[in-house]
Amino acid sequence: MDILHLGDQPLANRLVGKESERVDKFPLSTAFCPECSLFQLKETVRKEILFDHYIWVTGTSKGAREYARLFAGRVIEKAGLKPGDLVFEIASNDGTVLKRFIEHGMAVLGIEPAGNVARIAERSGVRTECCYWDAARADELVIKYGRPRVVIARNVIPHVSDLCSVIEGIARALPEDGTGVIEFHNGRTITEELHYDSIYHEHLCYFTLHSLERLLKRYGLSSFAADTSPISGGSIVVYFSKKERAMQPAYLELLRLEKESGANERGAWEDFARRTEEHRGKTLKLLGSLKGKTIVGFGASARSATFMQFCGIGRNFLKAVIDNNPMKQGRWTPAGDLPIVSFEQGAALKPDIIFILAWNFADEIIDECARQGFKGRYIIPFPKEPRLLNGSR
Repeated sequence: MDILHLGDQPLANRLVGKESERVDKFPLSTAFCPECSLFQLKETVRKEILFDHYIWVTGTSKGAREYARLFAGRVIEKAGLKPGDLVFEIASNDGTVLKRFIEHGMAVLGIEPAGNVARIAERSGVRTECCYWDAARADELVIKYGRPRVVIARNVIPHVSDLCSVIEGIARALPEDGTGVIEFHNGRTITEELHYDSIYHEHLCYFTLHSLERLLKRYGLSSFAADTSPISGGSIVVYFSKKERAMQPAYLELLRLEKESGANERGAWEDFARRTEEHRGKTLKLLGSLKGKTIVGFGASARSATFMQFCGIGRNFLKAVIDNNPMKQGRWTPAGDLPIVSFEQGAALKPDIIFILAWNFADEIIDECARQGFKGRYIIPFPKEPRLLNGSR
């Protein structure tokens, strides 16, 4: 059943090469399945269009690099990994996470479909296959490299159109005593904190523990543990195996909180849609109250593209968008109306206010701005309410 339509939007990570370049737009609408409790997109863009060339590079974020160490330590402990054990990571990006396993003496293999990013990983010493993961490819990689003790899929399962083949591939690759690890943006957090900016064409599904459990069980996989993660403004890491294991207390507590929240029920998502419309109104009212101020965005992220397009935020309010990723600098936001610049170029515009579009990295961004001498104010649009801050949180 239909829940929320965010309009026809350009692909969130398809940055354009010049101002006002013609861009294709696709419907961005969502629905809720009462049978499996999955909130999902209604339209699918071909994966080759979305992922053969990619511009998000994990290593450009200090927070992501720091989290990679914590994540690796948790996986090593829960999976009982030892030096020499083999770890696969699906959608391994530039290898930032796998490097942490290499430091502990493990053998690794990254599976990354974007050729430009896979080459970055290879150059940094992370063995990487440039391909998409599915059941058939899983068999090929096991024959070529051996059976992994751990298969990791961080923030990728919601991106895949052939969910069944991808999960089947994990089940086929894992040994009986192996461990699978899936990290996903938590549906409960999305509804409670109003993360509608996380909806874009790459994210086909928005899982809860309940809906992910249903998917895993279809392929003989059982969840037994979970950790929380700061990634994407609030994610969950689920650990699972072929052997049934006692569910750890932290996992059971997250299940309890999820049930209380109603995140697996239609009403929670209908309320989410209503509050999304209200949030747009509040954001535009705040920006309208700042006429005459020079405002520069920070973070040309995919989620900022959804937010800006839905709210109608462009050159009518902002002068430019700062981003630390060199692959984005010199290009234009997906709608083609705002230049993406370095911090130095953004500072040269003498902003009164920095609009933290990549709000899930707000602490990191505020620290950087302070180090660079920025003394103005900040707008942080999420979670829940847009707010104006004076210099620090």
